Amino acid sequence: MIFKGIIIRDKELGEKDKVIRIFTAERGIISAIVRRGQSIKSNKGSISQPLAYCTFSLYERKGGFVVDEIEIEELFWGIRENLESLSLAQYFCELCIAWMPDENNSKSLLKLLLNTLYYLSEKKKSNKFLKAVFELRGCALCGYMPDLVCCSRCGNFNSAGMLFLIRSGKLICEKCASWQEKSISTILSAGVLSALRHIVYAEFVNLFKFTISPESEEYLGKVCEKYIFEHIGTHFKSLEFYKNLTQLST
Repeated sequence: MIFKGIIIRDKELGEKDKVIRIFTAERGIISAIVRRGQSIKSNKGSISQPLAYCTFSLYERKGGFVVDEIEIEELFWGIRENLESLSLAQYFCELCIAWMPDENNSKSLLKLLLNTLYYLSEKKKSNKFLKAVFELRGCALCGYMPDLVCCSRCGNFNSAGMLFLIRSGKLICEKCASWQEKSISTILSAGVLSALRHIVYAEFVNLFKFTISPESEEYLGKVCEKYIFEHIGTHFKSLEFYKNLTQLST
């Protein structure tokens, strides 16, 4: 059987082989064995690296998949040349594993991942911008969509100082919020709220087509990361490494 997909993780298997996890549109994330995958002399071993988007010819054996042939489609070289971008891309892959995509959302999530990696590789958008877009849009695709249309109490759409209740994923205006809700909510500026709405609701063709000031971009990133931790609750080593690198570069 033949699939197109991107390798999002690999792991040594014994002394010669390795197991790769492939994110496909048809079956979500599948695992496959690459025979002699640890050998640099093996063509399949040299190709089967994380972030390689390929066409895979697989066969079934003992209830699992084994790689027969691999044909490269895209390697995203621009990401591999920069350690900060590489660690961010690895974080995106870890998020995909944590989201556990199924047949209902695999195609959309894979499309999001590939397009985000393209922008990251070509340096068409900042890392902070792409991180926020991938985190929130991915959550929306995988069952964690926030309700950002209006105040969940009174229906106000453009109230100044709208509050975001990250745990419930709902908006509430200052007039409707209790003192307790104000203490645990995140205040959103008009620019950040507009960006959040765009990420969640925009047609995919327009997803990356918005601008935001550097200050609002910084705050947007914090909001999206908080949302990830609240609803996924997983510690990502790649994210920690990425943040350490960004601190060193500032």
